[in-house]
Amino acid sequence: MLIEQFVYLDSDTVNVLSPTQVEGYLTKTGWIKAELEGKHGQIWERTAGEELPPHFALLSLHTRPHRIWPGHVKALTSSHYRDYVGRTTDLLLTVAAFENRHVAHVLADVAAMPAGPVAPVA
Repeated sequence: MLIEQFVYLDSDTVNVLSPTQVEGYLTKTGWIKAELEGKHGQIWERTAGEELPPHFALLSLHTRPHRIWPGHVKALTSSHYRDYVGRTTDLLLTVAAFENRHVAHVLADVAAMPAGPVAPVA
């Protein structure tokens, strides 16, 4: 399913996403900033103690579940990095798998977020 999703992912749209749009979407959908990875990346996690979605229930039986669900996503802090599109595509695929949605739908939702500064969550 993940390879199939690459076929439908519009890399031009990924290329014009701003880190602010990615941050806005992650914040809106329940992701929490965990830590900075240097000055180039922001690690996002789900709420501590949150159960995995039902479609991930069998992961505990997998010999290497971290290959399917690493437990976090990493967003780059600038779109000027050479690998921005690839890293953001990885993030979108991981979020889509977690949300059990098609990656093109997640991409559309992220692209619909405001490109300006992210308002703090109350």
